[in-house]
Amino acid sequence: MYAAIGIVGSLAALSTGCSSSASTPSKTTTTQPYSVSAGITDTTSPSSENPGPPPSSVLPKDVERTARAFTEAYAEHDARDGKDSSYADAGARAARLAAGELVGILGQKRQSQDAAWAALRAEKARQTVKVTSATVPDGAPAVTASSALVRVNYTLTTTPKSGHARRSSEQLALRLDHTSKGWRVTALPWA
Repeated sequence: MYAAIGIVGSLAALSTGCSSSASTPSKTTTTQPYSVSAGITDTTSPSSENPGPPPSSVLPKDVERTARAFTEAYAEHDARDGKDSSYADAGARAARLAAGELVGILGQKRQSQDAAWAALRAEKARQTVKVTSATVPDGAPAVTASSALVRVNYTLTTTPKSGHARRSSEQLALRLDHTSKGWRVTALPWA
């Protein structure tokens, strides 16, 4: 009997310790640490007719187009003479595809970026983006008519005035909301 109680206790501890997945939230808590409430609810009921791909894998073209364009504007920088004066310039370009509080935040110059910008400036480098995919993140709610969570994967190429270009794989998580101006980025979750 004590062995059975021990096994049940161990199983309970294991299942509680492994329940941090976004797709299986713990029933004992209302929020999870380090999680961002997307505020997106599933308003459609499952249908057995023509099931097709799971809803979380479908990304409407207009959502994808906005997510890609925002990522390019946000992540491309030009530190050559007469071009961008800081990372905030890219934020200001990206703000045209944003809405809400994010618009004002994007163009802010941050002292924490000064050293990285100085290094880019010293190389007179240009950073370009090639988006490789835009998808709904695993475990995220399905896209609705009013909001979407999107993960954009891209290759960032840094080309200095002299020397070899460097490439890195990057990603950006975006929350988009449908506004009167179309789809706009309203948050950068986990950034």
